[in-house]
Amino acid sequence: MTRSVRYSSNGDLDRLEIVDGTLLEVGPGQVKVDVRAAGLNPVDWKILSGGMGEVSGSAGIGADFSGVVAEVGEGVSDFKPGDLVFGGLPHRSIAEQLLIEDPENRLDLIPRGLGLDAAGGLYIAGRTAVAGIRAIAPQDGETVYVSGASGGVGIIAAQLAVNLGARVIGSASDANLGLLASLGIEPIAYGDGLAERLRAGAPEGIHAAFSTQGTEGIEELLALGVPAERIDSIGAGPQVADTHGVHIDGEAHARREDLAWLGKAIAYGHVHLPVARVFAFDEVQEAYRFLQTQHPAGKVVLRIAATPLSAAQRGHLNG
Repeated sequence: MTRSVRYSSNGDLDRLEIVDGTLLEVGPGQVKVDVRAAGLNPVDWKILSGGMGEVSGSAGIGADFSGVVAEVGEGVSDFKPGDLVFGGLPHRSIAEQLLIEDPENRLDLIPRGLGLDAAGGLYIAGRTAVAGIRAIAPQDGETVYVSGASGGVGIIAAQLAVNLGARVIGSASDANLGLLASLGIEPIAYGDGLAERLRAGAPEGIHAAFSTQGTEGIEELLALGVPAERIDSIGAGPQVADTHGVHIDGEAHARREDLAWLGKAIAYGHVHLPVARVFAFDEVQEAYRFLQTQHPAGKVVLRIAATPLSAAQRGHLNG
């Protein structure tokens, strides 16, 4: 028996329930993963609420995961039982076990130095950040602005721009300004008067921007003189590409190798991904409420407990 988080009608977080299912059987070319961590993303509750279409039947939720390969099917050579892996399986990742039907596209080995919790929350935010930074192409010495720079996507995007040699200004709540400063990001409080603070902080102008805000935020950036072709928007909707001429490069624009590349960048210390809080699998509703109401720095993940030690494993401690 294996459990997963499902919902059968759109609405609030109380629609989520943990249901029992049969153990997954591995077929040719497939990989079965025992999940250890599953990341939460704001897009999940947008999907749950019906903002991206009505659900039909029973549906899963989540995309990010990390875990241990439990079994591989015939023809799989890149992975073996016991491998630590991470990846993304949209609308299905919050489960105790996953069956990866196309591991060549969905799965990567976790590099030494990257923890299971961080790896389990990396797929959506990480790929979105890499694609967005690639779109605006920060250059050495340029000034780059990242809105929501302490969030799961923004904190990665801002550090990538720093690594490219840019001077990065990042907005966040007062509670997270110190974190940004510790990562080499010049912190600025968001809220009323942000445009004036940006003008004062960057009197020679802002060359490029990564925006997690709505259309109003895009219009403010344009009014500040940021060229439309140097703005990437992931929060204002796809229409701003036509109405304002900005990029809308997000997770769907990422390259296959981006997740593995970013995982190594975090493992090697070039990028820091905070895990704000870890919840138990059964606390899925509380975890989403925390993400929704507290706007924490970095990622929120669910941790799926491992099975108890086997007799042989216990024997190692008793020997």
